[in-house]
Amino acid sequence: MEIVLTAPATEMSNHHGKEFLGFGTCSPPTVAPSWFIKMFFYPKVRCKNGEVTQAPYGLRKVEALLIDAGFDVLTVHPYDIEDHLKDVKVVGISVMDPLGFGPVSVTFSAMLDGEPSTRTEFLNLMEKIEPYDVKVIVGGAGAWQFEWDEYWKEKIDCIVIGEGEGVVVDVFRKALRGERLPKVVFGKPVSVDKIPTIKKPSINGLIEISRGCGRGCKFCSETLKVRRDIPIDKIVEEARVCVGETRSVILHSEDVLMYGCKDPKFVPNEEKVLNLFRAVKEVSGYIGVSHCSLAAVVAKPSIVEGISEIVGVGERVGMFGVQTGLETGSERLMERHMHGKCLPFHPREWCDVVESSFSIMHDNRWIPAATLIIGLPGETEDDVIKTIELVERLRDYCSLIVPLIFIPMEVCALRRERLFTRENLKDYHYELMAVCMDHNVHWIDKLIKEYFKGYKNLPIKFGYWIFSRWVKKNWGKMKKDLKLTVRSLIER
Repeated sequence: MEIVLTAPATEMSNHHGKEFLGFGTCSPPTVAPSWFIKMFFYPKVRCKNGEVTQAPYGLRKVEALLIDAGFDVLTVHPYDIEDHLKDVKVVGISVMDPLGFGPVSVTFSAMLDGEPSTRTEFLNLMEKIEPYDVKVIVGGAGAWQFEWDEYWKEKIDCIVIGEGEGVVVDVFRKALRGERLPKVVFGKPVSVDKIPTIKKPSINGLIEISRGCGRGCKFCSETLKVRRDIPIDKIVEEARVCVGETRSVILHSEDVLMYGCKDPKFVPNEEKVLNLFRAVKEVSGYIGVSHCSLAAVVAKPSIVEGISEIVGVGERVGMFGVQTGLETGSERLMERHMHGKCLPFHPREWCDVVESSFSIMHDNRWIPAATLIIGLPGETEDDVIKTIELVERLRDYCSLIVPLIFIPMEVCALRRERLFTRENLKDYHYELMAVCMDHNVHWIDKLIKEYFKGYKNLPIKFGYWIFSRWVKKNWGKMKKDLKLTVRSLIER
């Protein structure tokens, strides 16, 4: 093979067929040992004839580009990569959080005081590659992190930041010819016709239905890009590629409910969205989604009901999980950093929009995993108190609420702002984290029961049930310890 493609072990896993468990890979091996984190959050994906049967979606896109360009490509698990390094010339690596600078990893590391598994597995992979005379090209959603680290910026031959369709083939061609590679290549957004169709299954059948967002939130990279919708026939084609291995698909977008939307105020196009789900349903027995916006749910509640009917929520499917952004309860911060997130509503309506959305999803058995941001630039104690009050309003709606520390990613509008570190945490931040955990503990029994309903891997299912029992039993003590931990961090 000329080219081997891979990713850190935390990404080259289907997380027991439960995509949400992938967040556990951001945990440091402090509370639990590394073998436990690996077993419960990122077991090795199945391999056949030395090749992985599922791979990260972005890596599958690169694989398709290179195959279409006529290159010999093999996509392997990082634990097996040494079997292939003697003969190959180029190694391509897809990364999501290689150095542990992502919001989830930074938050977990700040609270648990350790190095996230995402970073550990990337370092392990690079250690295996280092003795061999190969060119290393790294790209993916986490490639921006190398802009922060001069050591790794120097060690890697070429870093691709941004969309790869317009630059990847040329970079790999130069590497195979032995030509000098630029240290950093920035890929610009491409038209839909330039985006290839994957040729082999992605992790858990993840399929991109649109790219970009357009809402303009300053803390995020995707929201600054113009949204482009992938044609339904292309989405269905990728679903067919996946279902033989994964049996299900996950429709991925920054906001699945915005598929086909041309409205400048971001009111969903219900017909387009439901037609998409109907078309995919012809191919896959189970359809999941990655993200949706709370404002879109409130702007068009009937779209939630329509999707639930198509995918069989409450019948074939016990619950319908979706990731979303709650971000803050402060109208001032909404206006300052994410005015477009509220559309078609106004920032002053945000708290009511959030509660209405949670209510609609609760009634339709949708379970939001909602993130909020600690330490946005300009945040005050009053902003945090308003967020606490908003979280308390959501107590009656089944959901998971996760506070994350603000990270000024290199590809977002706030990239020049100061990094919010654990030393910046105040008592009121602790209060917010505690209120979120109170909310999650209140719903943990239902969340575990619904999430693992019908799940056949009994040891893993039982393990998470035991974990939920332990959390619920010990939260009172943990709550006190958390406060002491935060205060000790503040005093350092």
